[in-house]
Amino acid sequence: MLLYLHAGFMIAGLLLMTAGVTVARLMRGKPWWFRFHRALGACGSLSVAGGFSAALAMVSDFGGPHFQVLHAWVGTLMVLSSMTTPVLGQLQFVLKERRAEIRKLHRRAGAITLILISLNIISGLVLAGIIPI
Repeated sequence: MLLYLHAGFMIAGLLLMTAGVTVARLMRGKPWWFRFHRALGACGSLSVAGGFSAALAMVSDFGGPHFQVLHAWVGTLMVLSSMTTPVLGQLQFVLKERRAEIRKLHRRAGAITLILISLNIISGLVLAGIIPI
């Protein structure tokens, strides 16, 4: 059950964050784009956190050691990146004198997060034996 919860949260996180990027790229002229972008990113980050929690619980239930495979380490980096991205997004409104620099970091962090979550989903499917290598 925890495996399905973990996978579901991670896939939802990928979809929500991808939707957030899509809204920011394609709907910027609409008056509502920013609220949707921020909400989708926050929900995506929360979903990833839920997936990470389910993974920790799943490994504990199996009695195995944590962080013994590449999937776990990439997942940890992805979770940290998914939490850092919205913080950077908000920080550009706090540190207005560094807005351009922080916005660039926010965009790069978002791209890195989407790449990491995609790679980690693939590595999880390999680890589960769904994708043979």
